[in-house]
Amino acid sequence: MPKLKDQVVRKNQEAIEDAALRLFVRQGYFGTSIRDVATEAGVSVGNIYNYYPNKEALYSSLIKRYSHKVSQAQAKLKPLLGKFDAESLRLLAQQARDIVYNNPDYWRLMYIDVTEFGNRNFAHIFKRLSSNLEKLAGGYQGKAVRPGIEPSLAYAAIYLQFFSYFLVEKLFGGKEHLGQPENIAIEQLIKIFREGIDGSK
Repeated sequence: MPKLKDQVVRKNQEAIEDAALRLFVRQGYFGTSIRDVATEAGVSVGNIYNYYPNKEALYSSLIKRYSHKVSQAQAKLKPLLGKFDAESLRLLAQQARDIVYNNPDYWRLMYIDVTEFGNRNFAHIFKRLSSNLEKLAGGYQGKAVRPGIEPSLAYAAIYLQFFSYFLVEKLFGGKEHLGQPENIAIEQLIKIFREGIDGSK
């Protein structure tokens, strides 16, 4: 019986959090009251307080829920980290696309956090990103890169570029924002990463 009760609690929390997210996206965190969330979710204000002591706890629960979901998806990236061959970069781009397209609300939460909280809840993701990716990859020793190129910096730049590309495509409505269909744009980015753009050498 406790398991069933836990499932009901989780389902109720998800319904409340989904309603809160819709409102936060539409009118901002600070422009949304608990009463607004209750109305959107079709529950009483008291019902919300049964699950969350305040609006900030509701917001934190939302971030925790979506961060966990994205962390699980990002685990698939680990075997690709630090690989600079074209096929691995194609697979990295595909995984980045899947993460962005399957979890748009995670990124919306991030933008809400940036605009209303100064990125208080997501800044840690970007601190020491290059070294953290290298650690996850088990190091980049022996990776074939040109002399003078720092592998951890190069890989972090590629990683961020793929995510940025798909965020612009999905969240900002910038379809074909690089002037080419997606498959061609990704191939061009990979070619630039691997070969550079200076044709004079």
